[in-house]
Amino acid sequence: MAKYLTLEHLGQSAIITINNPPANLWTIDSLHELTATMTTLQADKAVRSVVITGAGEAFFCAGADLKLFATGSKQEVQTLLDAFSAAFAAVRDYSGVTVAAINGYALGGGLECALMCDYMVVERGAKLGLPEAKVGLLPACGGSKRLTEKVGASWAKRIILGGEILDAQKAYAIGLVEEIVDPGFAKIIAVSLAGKVANQAPLAVARARQLIEQSATLSLQEHVQLEQQALLSLIGGEEQLEGVAAFLGKRAPSWADED
Repeated sequence: MAKYLTLEHLGQSAIITINNPPANLWTIDSLHELTATMTTLQADKAVRSVVITGAGEAFFCAGADLKLFATGSKQEVQTLLDAFSAAFAAVRDYSGVTVAAINGYALGGGLECALMCDYMVVERGAKLGLPEAKVGLLPACGGSKRLTEKVGASWAKRIILGGEILDAQKAYAIGLVEEIVDPGFAKIIAVSLAGKVANQAPLAVARARQLIEQSATLSLQEHVQLEQQALLSLIGGEEQLEGVAAFLGKRAPSWADED
């Protein structure tokens, strides 16, 4: 039984709540729980989307427990980094849609986790940042890359090098988050957004998601080639035939489980 995360289901969405009060800090154990939970959800064909949020009103997640860095042991930190890498990869590589519902402070490894999601909903009053350099550390689990991809190098430098903490409005203005909501509504809106994937074809969603993730490293010609290969792989399949038939028949499609 999970100790640091709670899991609930709502329709075809799963909701993971980080529950390690008071600041919902990441520990090796909680990261292992996240990896195990995402692995289970990946195998559950009844689940099409995942929302990640934090327990309480003040914190989404304030990052790693700094006590784990107090001894300066490289071996201990490497063990922690391995746990972070596995957990965040499980979030990033999930084949459905992932949404971070940021209900308070999202700092360090907390924001890095949110950055692994497909999009972010943030409540007014929340604060976001990667302030690791203030304690002699730096983002080491994909944060500097994912942040730069979302907001560009200049803003990434302000946030990481300058230790700038953003409020919800500024985060929205620079494209870090996709929506601002009133306090108490992040989870509700995130579930609503995540639930929209249920209307889409599962295999098409998974293939399109892969293409989007790969796009930054490919030329337009290379990307178009992969797009066309992916499209052709869908043609004639049960999912594609059902989707077109449903549209032409003016009815909702009935998606079979993804292979």
